[in-house]
Amino acid sequence: MFEVCSGSELPIDGQGWHNLRDGLLSALPQAPLEIYGIIKDMMNPEPVLRPSASSLLQRRQLLSEEQKKLILEQNKVREANLALKHQEARYLQSPPKKILMRSHTWNGAR
Repeated sequence: MFEVCSGSELPIDGQGWHNLRDGLLSALPQAPLEIYGIIKDMMNPEPVLRPSASSLLQRRQLLSEEQKKLILEQNKVREANLALKHQEARYLQSPPKKILMRSHTWNGAR
């Protein structure tokens, strides 16, 4: 990702290499800010602080447009289900009162 976003190869020695080892990542002109953050996390000098592959796959910035749409639709369904449960709970706490109505008050005869 670094090479794609920087337009150059990873340094193998020299000051550029030392900067990367120290966690000093220069600006990446071809990378949006959120992708820059992911690359910086992946190149953390402390290996235990680098994200795992599975955690990277869960980052919204790396999802395809189809995956983002699916998550959006799943969120809509979840919200609708919560609203339905809330309405059901309100109904069970105080069901609507029955209204008595007369039937056959007018039989159509004149």
